[in-house]
Amino acid sequence: MTERLRLNNAVIKYGDISAVDGVTLSAKAGEMIFITGSNGSGKSTLVKGIAGLIPLSSGTLVRASRMSYVPQYEDADRDFPARVREIVLTGTQRPGKLFASRSDRERAESAMKSLNIYGLSDKEIRTLSGGQLRRVFLARAICGNPELLLLDEPCAGLDALSHETLFGILRGLLADGCAVVMVTHDISDIDGIPEGRVIRISHGKISQDISHGGLNHE
Repeated sequence: MTERLRLNNAVIKYGDISAVDGVTLSAKAGEMIFITGSNGSGKSTLVKGIAGLIPLSSGTLVRASRMSYVPQYEDADRDFPARVREIVLTGTQRPGKLFASRSDRERAESAMKSLNIYGLSDKEIRTLSGGQLRRVFLARAICGNPELLLLDEPCAGLDALSHETLFGILRGLLADGCAVVMVTHDISDIDGIPEGRVIRISHGKISQDISHGGLNHE
């Protein structure tokens, strides 16, 4: 099966501190990976490293060319002067592509409709609530037809309906061969996907890597 991600012995340092310490990780087409761990364990830093937002101090990274990344709400620039439609359309951009095509606009509209934000198309993002902005970033990610989707706490600020809508979309992407890597602090999120892997990060290292098929949570 086609590999969408291969990270080998990755290290990310802040000064003398290793936030990610020797992590090796791969993801195949159609594979769901949940990354969990306590605050400060290095899980968000790991995903940012995979996204290319933070350089690796050492190690190697190979990933699918069509990658989308959804940051934590706190990492978003709410003052950026753009409207919802414009932000979502950026998900279709690729190197060397200057203009959005008709199919790009149709995919953006479909993504906004699927996440119930089409009515916000002409709103400036600075006027949105946290949950609405989260759905804008999700729409931007999925309309790019990603082969690899990275999500950092995507359920924060979502109501129950939006939460279920998100997992319905993820199931569709997985069926189409996208690999999904999702950071979550809420282990019950894995119930939204029938099978995958749960990776626990502790002090920048993988402390547990297990397969699940609808795990029972006590």
